[in-house]
Amino acid sequence: MHRILVPIDSQDPESWRYALAYADKIAEQTSQRADVILLIHTKQQLDRTSLAGHIGTTAAKALSKGKSIRLQSGANLSVKTLRTAGQTYEGGIIIAFFADETLLNAVDDLRGLAGAIAVPDLPGDCDQWVARWNAIVHGQQQSASTPLISDPIIDAALSSLIGMVNPTTGIGHPRDKQLADETLRILRSKNHTLDPEAIKSWAIQKGWRSDSASDLARLASKIQSLKSKPSLSKIHNPQRRYDSWLD
Repeated sequence: MHRILVPIDSQDPESWRYALAYADKIAEQTSQRADVILLIHTKQQLDRTSLAGHIGTTAAKALSKGKSIRLQSGANLSVKTLRTAGQTYEGGIIIAFFADETLLNAVDDLRGLAGAIAVPDLPGDCDQWVARWNAIVHGQQQSASTPLISDPIIDAALSSLIGMVNPTTGIGHPRDKQLADETLRILRSKNHTLDPEAIKSWAIQKGWRSDSASDLARLASKIQSLKSKPSLSKIHNPQRRYDSWLD
């Protein structure tokens, strides 16, 4: 899947032109005709922001009424919002405009995409998403991919946790939350540093929904912020579990 950031001020018409050009290029590379979806927070952004001017008044009005317009590549462009985004777009290409963490979480929850192009609302809004996926940044050479979690023991512990938890529900079930809590407390007690943002991105990479990954990140933040090492007295065989992550 192609992931691209266009780090141009969203008020600048060039931001839309580049985003559309990338979408067209991805569409031309797909084996089947791809639909391009403009993902925004609300439909009001089509007539109350700079986006309407970028797209053109006539096209913006058509999109706002639920119609699609034909692009140069032959793909159809339609608009979706956070409320209407759905879940699956086989071969679809997303342009996330005025992108921030909320919008990009929605992008990461979509399945079947051929590509995603993000135009940030404000500088820095997409940095975590770029790091999560080593996304291409327009105008920059793509950097070498680096692990989100560099500590191999944390990686092993979370891999063990994910293997026992349903990725569609995350830690929503009390038993799964307890398992995650114990895992993170053991790590914290052994002087490992828990980075909530890295843990969230790692979980999303492994197929967790963004809300479930955020729950895990919040739990990690809570445990990392403890003033002293957590007690492991109520956890069954904490040393054995820790040793298993060292293998």
